Amino acid sequence: MKKLIVMAAVVLFGTQVAKAQLSKGDVILGGNVNVKTTSAKVKDTDNKTTNTSFGVSPKVGYALNSNWVIGVFAETQFGNKKVATATGDVKTKTLDITPGIFVRNYHMIGQSKFAFFAEANAGYGFGNTKVDGNKTESYTGFNVNVLPGITYFVTKHFMIEGAFGGLGYTYAQHKAEGSGVKTNVSDFDFNFTKQLNLGVNFIF
Repeated sequence: MKKLIVMAAVVLFGTQVAKAQLSKGDVILGGNVNVKTTSAKVKDTDNKTTNTSFGVSPKVGYALNSNWVIGVFAETQFGNKKVATATGDVKTKTLDITPGIFVRNYHMIGQSKFAFFAEANAGYGFGNTKVDGNKTESYTGFNVNVLPGITYFVTKHFMIEGAFGGLGYTYAQHKAEGSGVKTNVSDFDFNFTKQLNLGVNFIF
């Protein structure tokens, strides 16, 4: 009797794990949302700077097999910066939009519902900056990133994930309004500990 119970448990658990993996042809819909607020005040003065940002990044992926997924994403980031001084406030707003493509490789962790993944993505970005309602500059550019993460398959059709900062390169050309002066900026970032993005995905 005990053997039958153990065998039944193994079969049931194995079935649950199998169902919780990706299959060829699966479509993954999901993304993540991030909110960040920081503030700093200069001691013994009325000067205070507050930064607030909000971002949303929906994505659609297609499973080539149980390990490989390719897809597209569209990230939108809104930023607000307020500098308060004794003579008045200066408000800066930024808008960044970055559509792109990604490829991801999953590796299940033993017989669990957890999986490690590695993702490579590339995007083309554009946006602008406004100070007190007046547009001061616009920009275009691109970025390439490689990042690690971990996924938990809650059910056959739903999973949650966490992705870390990773390795990235960004290039952008900023154009000042009025003068038309252009400034090229490039940045290479290696960061695995300072950034964590949480997301949810639905599998169809």
